[in-house]
Amino acid sequence: MVDGYEIERKFLVTDPPTTDAGPALRIAQAYLFSDARTVLRIGRRHGGWRLTVKDAGPGPARREFHAMLPEELGAALFASPTARHTVKYRHRIDHRGRTWFVDAYQDAHAGLVLAETELCDPDERVDLPPWCGTEVTTRVEYHDHALARPTPTGPAADRCTPAKEEYRADDGH
Repeated sequence: MVDGYEIERKFLVTDPPTTDAGPALRIAQAYLFSDARTVLRIGRRHGGWRLTVKDAGPGPARREFHAMLPEELGAALFASPTARHTVKYRHRIDHRGRTWFVDAYQDAHAGLVLAETELCDPDERVDLPPWCGTEVTTRVEYHDHALARPTPTGPAADRCTPAKEEYRADDGH
C-alpha cells in the first residue's frame, strides 16, 4: 500500500502452482456494504477485528483505509445477517523477487483460483509467473465484494467463522 492506496494486479490462475511455503492461510471476510464506489469489509487481523473501507471501482489503484475494532463490535458486525461472506485459502509465493498471493476460493466459488501482486506504481512492470492466465484487475466481478455471498445459516455458518489468528502479520493485506 502506498499513501493510502492499494495498487495491485489480479489474474486468473490457469494451473495452480505447487508451493513449499507452508500451509495456506484461511481467510474469511464479511462485506457489510458495497456500491459502485465504496466497499466496507470486516475480518480478523493480528488476533483482532479490522474494518476496511476501500474504493470499489475497477483499476489497479484503489484507496484503502483500515481501523481496528473492539472484539464485541467486530464479532457483531461479522455475524450480521445482512453481511455477505467470502472464504478462501491464501498461499504466499515468491516469483522472481515479487510476492504473489494465490487465493483458492471455497463454497459457491470452489475451483476459482486468483493470483494478485501489489505494486508501488500502477505502471510498474510485472514479470508474470507461468501459472497466471487472463488478467482480471479491471473486472469488478472478480473483486472479493462481488464474489461474496449471503451469510449461511445452520452448520454451513461455521465455515465462515474466522479463527482468532486468521491473518499473519506478513499476509500483505
